[in-house]
Amino acid sequence: MSHKSLTADLCRAARRSRGKQANLTFTGREKSLGRFARFLWESGFQIHTTGHIKAKHVKAWAADMAARGRTKRTIANNVAHIRTALEGIKRRPFADWLSNAQLGISGASRAGTKRPMARGVFEQYLAAVRRIDPGVALVLELELEFGLRAEEAVRSVDSLADWLWALTNPVSDGFVTVIHGTKGGKTRRCPPLDRQRAADTVSRAIEASRGQRGKLVRKLDLKSAMCRYHYVVRSAGMVAERAPHSLRYAYATEHLQRMKAAGVTRREAAAGVSTWLGHGDGRGKWVEQVYGRETLAAGEA
Repeated sequence: MSHKSLTADLCRAARRSRGKQANLTFTGREKSLGRFARFLWESGFQIHTTGHIKAKHVKAWAADMAARGRTKRTIANNVAHIRTALEGIKRRPFADWLSNAQLGISGASRAGTKRPMARGVFEQYLAAVRRIDPGVALVLELELEFGLRAEEAVRSVDSLADWLWALTNPVSDGFVTVIHGTKGGKTRRCPPLDRQRAADTVSRAIEASRGQRGKLVRKLDLKSAMCRYHYVVRSAGMVAERAPHSLRYAYATEHLQRMKAAGVTRREAAAGVSTWLGHGDGRGKWVEQVYGRETLAAGEA
């Protein structure tokens, strides 16, 4: 017997709960629950089902993460996965009682750790990446121009022809449809930062993919392509605050600034950008906190 039986039971319970069940959320949750189960087993709490979990188990897990230098936000995210499993076996009252305040991890900021990357800084990193792998450089350009996540940009090759039509056809509004690699498989439409520049980037990406067996990152499968992508950007120094996700911040910030200048209300601007990022208009408040905390607040009394 090992921690694996508890891991399996926790994952089954989590699948029965309400809330997000998108693939990336699902995968991250199962890894977190596996770490929790291993911790309990190695700490001598030899329980085998989700129904046996008590407050002392979760408190010990939270204390262990804190001792290893994990931030309150990280600890809170991991505990949220445990609550999901508890809810899946109808222990919602206990899950609600097991609040962040009860565990001493309340007050964590939801603000992101990245900052928008300035165009000049991006050009320097882009040149470094281009020397290592031109295909990955094109992926980064697409990320910035359309506010894409890494996997969305890597897999966008199947949509590039449609995007070029949307960007160059005068009857089109210039919005492109993001289909591949999205969280939960949710399709969305989003505008580029600059329509002409975007059309040029997409044209170059199409041309490059023709010489690489229809791929931007020259690998046989998605897993290998993503590994190559992360290796190249790290080699170019795009880590921490300068990681590629900061390009998504830059995209959001620039659109928020434009909408604010056009007189769009703070709430409407955040809701609009939220849909373009793939979060849905209901996440406007979160977009304000993460992407627009400086942009939307600037100039306010």
